[in-house]
Amino acid sequence: MTFSIMLVFFFSCVAFSFSPGAGAIATMSRSIEDGIVQARYNIIGLQLALLVHLIIVSVGLGAFIASSEIAFDGIKYIGGSYLIYLGLMKIKNSGNSVLRNAEMQSGKLKSLANGFVVNITNPKSIVFLVAFLPQFVDSSDSSYQYFKLGLFILLVDCIAMFSYASLAHVLLRHLSEPLHLKRLNLMFGAVFIILAVMLLMSGRH
Repeated sequence: MTFSIMLVFFFSCVAFSFSPGAGAIATMSRSIEDGIVQARYNIIGLQLALLVHLIIVSVGLGAFIASSEIAFDGIKYIGGSYLIYLGLMKIKNSGNSVLRNAEMQSGKLKSLANGFVVNITNPKSIVFLVAFLPQFVDSSDSSYQYFKLGLFILLVDCIAMFSYASLAHVLLRHLSEPLHLKRLNLMFGAVFIILAVMLLMSGRH
């Protein structure tokens, strides 16, 4: 891979990971609601789902999902429904937005699971990777290339999600009053629902 192609790959990864989406919103929401430490488990869940997407693409299943209307729509509707559920829960619990230290330990697995489901049910991620990754893979050693490039994508995405979590943590310090937290939860709930509608209305291309 030449230096110019490496630059294209790098900036494409940055754009893919730092573009605000359901994963970023979920991470910021978790950081504000339960703290940046708890948000780490949400990020782990997001990365596990992204790893599954990378594996799907590397073994050729991604092309099938991208080309199959039934498979794409099935994942899309599950993902959209889950985002609507998260949004409604945010709005419903907007009055209980203080940090709940006693619940943090029991919520680690839930945070991880939420992050995983948010990312795994995003078919647009698979379609992007199907269109993006093969351009940088040497067919003579595709397995190693997918592994190497996949690790880099995971690293960049981790940095992006931790950046969003840190931003939300800073935001929390300036908006720590219950009324402000309630408004933030309402805002995140509305954003989840808007993202769900956008996902449900989207096509494969």
